[in-house]
Amino acid sequence: MRFVSLVLLPLLLPACEPGEVKLDDTGTPNTDDTGTAPTDDTSGTTDTTDTTDTTDTTDEPLVVADLSWRLHEDMESLVYVSWTQSEDASVRVEYSFDDGVWAQTPAVAGVSGANETLVVGIPFATNAAWRVVTDVSAVEGPGITTGDLPNGLPTGEVTVSDPAQWLPGANYLLCSINERNGGWTGGDYWTFIIDRQARVLWASLAPDSHWTLYATVSNTGDYIFWDEATYWSDWDDGADSKLHLTYLDRPIETLDTPGLHHAFVQLPDGTLAWGSQDHGGREALVEMAPGETEQTVIWTCEEDWRGSGNCESNGLYYDESTNSYLYSFYTNNSIVEVDRASGRSNWWAGDVDHGYSFDPADSQFSWQHGISWTDARTLLVSSEYRPDGARDTETWLLEYEVDRTEGVLHYVWGSGSDTRADTNGDAWRLDNGNTLHVVGSASVVREVNPDGDDVWRVDWNGTKLMGRGEFIEDLYTLVSPPE
Repeated sequence: MRFVSLVLLPLLLPACEPGEVKLDDTGTPNTDDTGTAPTDDTSGTTDTTDTTDTTDTTDEPLVVADLSWRLHEDMESLVYVSWTQSEDASVRVEYSFDDGVWAQTPAVAGVSGANETLVVGIPFATNAAWRVVTDVSAVEGPGITTGDLPNGLPTGEVTVSDPAQWLPGANYLLCSINERNGGWTGGDYWTFIIDRQARVLWASLAPDSHWTLYATVSNTGDYIFWDEATYWSDWDDGADSKLHLTYLDRPIETLDTPGLHHAFVQLPDGTLAWGSQDHGGREALVEMAPGETEQTVIWTCEEDWRGSGNCESNGLYYDESTNSYLYSFYTNNSIVEVDRASGRSNWWAGDVDHGYSFDPADSQFSWQHGISWTDARTLLVSSEYRPDGARDTETWLLEYEVDRTEGVLHYVWGSGSDTRADTNGDAWRLDNGNTLHVVGSASVVREVNPDGDDVWRVDWNGTKLMGRGEFIEDLYTLVSPPE
């Protein structure tokens, strides 16, 4: 899974009053402005030529001045900071909104005269200090205050936090949420980014009460996709559904994706694929190549998965190693693997007849979402499940080894969420063995260690429908390139 860090640094410079603090060669403040007289080395006597150069070669120090800031015109958690400097030189901007913790922008190739750079990663409604740092000084700017949290955007509460067990570098979470309680229901859908304290750093509202269920970072790691699905709001078979491509600080473009109603994926070459309710065959798996506007039908339930009944998908995953798709359907509690080249259904498991069986039989998933392959080639899902002896059904993470020879899914691991989502969910195995679990309409996100215990848990305290989740390491990779 891609996770995209804003690198948090220890305090690099001593605290200072507003204005300039000079540093000596070791980075220590130099409060002696008198200088030291040069010494005359007379130890050599072989050359009696007077080579004394009376020209003053002392370098003038870089002067940084006129510091100011302004909020981004549309996203008031983003801040432009500006300054002037006396000569061309690389500098950086450091900023802090937590005591003793300073973050920094990428290095800025400052020029003589006016300069400006974008600061990201400060939460909404937050005061922050900042400074421009050169090789020899740090000049403080006037305090920043970001804009208010967008009206109506839900906020979560961290209920479990064990940083020592988190995935290293997983500093932020990209996800989506409905303002309204009620599970699978209409409302206003937000795409958002939070930090590990659940503070909101960025948020975008889908227009016209259209749905967002599957926000993700592009496969190139430098922009975000968020979906605007009309299927559930306009009941138009998704004919007007779209994907939005955006940097944090400005939109890129909008692509028409007719039939889109839930999951989509981007292939390594940039091709987009999604389950469509607008291309016939009960449901069709379609692709659209980069730069194209027409879709190609790869597979349909009606023609390529006989006996699957009423088909409506809730999950899609592309496996590059086999050039195949995992495709999940809530209408028949089943998952099918589709060969991309041939359009053939390789195998399936769930309630559709003649599919793979489960070992043990009572480990079968139900109402599954968030399907994916792990690096160990096991199948991971978010599913309703009630183990033997349990009184209530919960939403679980379930993991299976897929035996293609015997046609069996062997249960190997699970973790209960201590809550139940009536619908939706997402599951991803992380690089350190932890698992990211979005518990759908239970409005919970959790990071789970290999023992099945929560090491991070955020609760939005309701039944607000949540979509796909993904960790991000560095927000600056999602900023638009210089024009």
